[in-house]
Parts: sequence; C-alpha cells; structure tokens
Amino acid sequence: MVPFTAGCSEAWFDDPETPAETSTTVTPESYDCSDLSRPEPRPEATSSASTFEDGSAEQSLEPLEYPSTLPDAETTTGAATQYAIEFEQAYRQNALLVEYGEATRAFDLSVTDRQSSPIGADGETNGNVTDASSEETGETNGTESATGSNGTLVSLVYNLTTETTDDNHTKWAVRAVYYVGEVVLRAVYGGVATDPTFDPDPREQTHGELVACLR
Repeated sequence: MVPFTAGCSEAWFDDPETPAETSTTVTPESYDCSDLSRPEPRPEATSSASTFEDGSAEQSLEPLEYPSTLPDAETTTGAATQYAIEFEQAYRQNALLVEYGEATRAFDLSVTDRQSSPIGADGETNGNVTDASSEETGETNGTESATGSNGTLVSLVYNLTTETTDDNHTKWAVRAVYYVGEVVLRAVYGGVATDPTFDPDPREQTHGELVACLR
C-alpha cells in the first residue's frame, strides 16, 4: 500500500520563500471557507462487500463526517486537541476511501503522543504547552479561547494502519500539526516524527492547508 503524505507539498522546497509564505499571523477573513482542501469520498463508491466461502461478508469502510464544532472539554486546549484527533481520523480514512474506494477494508489511527498550546497576540505559542498527561488530568495554564482570534496549535504523533483487499500497511510516527481557531489549518511533517513539536507550522502558507472553518 502506498503511504499517505497528504498535507506535504512540493512548495515546501520552493526557494526563496516570501515573507507572506512564512508568516504565522492568521487572518480568518482572508480564507475562503467555500474552498476547503480535504478528501471527500463519494458514498456510492464505498458501498460494496466481499463474500467469503462461508457466506459471511466483509464490508468496505464508510466515509467519516468531519467534526464541525469543538467538543465539550474542561479546557480550551483539550477541546482543540480532541477536535484535531477526530478531524485527522476522518481526514485519513476519507483519503483512503478516495484512493481505494470499495477495496478498503480496515483503518486504525493510534495517537501515541500529542501536545497543544494557545497562541499569544504576537503569533507565538505562549509557553503554556499542554502535553498528553496534563490533558488527562485537566491541568493547564492556558487561557486563550481555541476559537478566538489567536487560536491553538495542536501537534499529534500517531501510527496509521490501513488495509485493502490487496494489501495492508502500517506507517509509524506520523506527525500532523493543526491550527485550530476560526479557521482550521493542517500540515504534515514529511519525515519520521520523534516528538509532537509544532513543525511544520500550518499557519505558514507553504506548509498548511485550509481544511475547515469554525466561524
């Protein structure tokens, strides 16, 4: 199976980069929410099943709906993190369906590490980084709203296992970074991720893609 690299663009290697391409200032009004960059499989292309000799059937996967609002959580960073996890699961499963259609059989995305941080008014993370353990206990010093003008950065590291009628594949240590605010931006690291850092920064035009709007 061919591993996914959605979110990785040849534009990463363009030289030189312009100031606009590397800016980390997000202006929600400048994004066109009618032009989202995310896989949208056709339901009619994923409705088949394989029948085994014993008469049992193996159904192909179904498209997942993208989350449209932040989930309830004790903290804003926790809400942004859960949103990013749900969105990444939908993004990857839907990408598999777009590529393989009715041949898809199994999908598993297992998050192994994560961290999030509110963004300050200067566009920088404000130092209140929330890791997986503190999210579970509800401990955080962040005060910014996840859907406010500054937003939240979320980094996810996960393993991705997929199966089709012809093959199965596991991709280890994938890192996806989300900006969650009035708009949602996504970027994927092109190498093997050892830590949930905020690299690449989805707010930079050469790295990020607009995948959702929450305004």
